[in-house]
Amino acid sequence: MPSELDWVNVFNRLLVLIDVPGEPNYFSGSRFIQQVRRINPHHASSTQVIEIRRREKKSTSRKDYFYDLWMAFPVAERTRLLNFILDELDASASDGVAEIRAILAGAAPGPSASVPPRGWNADRLNLYLKDIDASLAAGNEERAVTLAYTCLEGFYKGFAANRLSNQPANADVLRLARAIKEHLKDAYPGYPDEVLNLITQVSHAVDRARNQFSESHFDKEAAPWLAVYVRDLVNTQIRLLIHFL
Repeated sequence: MPSELDWVNVFNRLLVLIDVPGEPNYFSGSRFIQQVRRINPHHASSTQVIEIRRREKKSTSRKDYFYDLWMAFPVAERTRLLNFILDELDASASDGVAEIRAILAGAAPGPSASVPPRGWNADRLNLYLKDIDASLAAGNEERAVTLAYTCLEGFYKGFAANRLSNQPANADVLRLARAIKEHLKDAYPGYPDEVLNLITQVSHAVDRARNQFSESHFDKEAAPWLAVYVRDLVNTQIRLLIHFL
């Protein structure tokens, strides 16, 4: 479970990435606080934090006060903060970022998607995609599945707006999936039907999982693996359809 993560190990892995002066991924105190303020906009500045810690006779080393600030958050918010920082490190420390994300997801990293700017509300979708992993790490499988469904629905609407005509804006996931599949079959007749048929099959699976989570509780073993599986299905589906935008 996320609360049982070895957070010291996770933090030390993160510190290796952000504690290299002169490198793009180096985090000064003010840069770290910028991310903290995405969680708590009224948090003390780095200067104020140092002054407070001096008065309290606490260490003012970056390692110590970064750790204390991070661990002061509840698990869900701590995970969000970690993901905000990892997002900034993706370009400069991708291997280390991937290792930490794998730990957060239960050492089971999956495919990840990034929605291009022309996709429907791409910024929001990309935030949701990141939040899926944060929800999994926080043990909130129902929210992870709900976000996965929302991402799939949003991306389908973006795809329809770019590539389909006469598609109602309020069409549901299953109707959009069928329309997209038929469009791709017409546009790319050489593609195997078995591959394109997965578009509707995955959509049915995600829709059913979302409804099941809403209607009843899975046992403790089923909920995590099903939520991770749904996350991977949605990421894979989006990555497939991005090629046709």
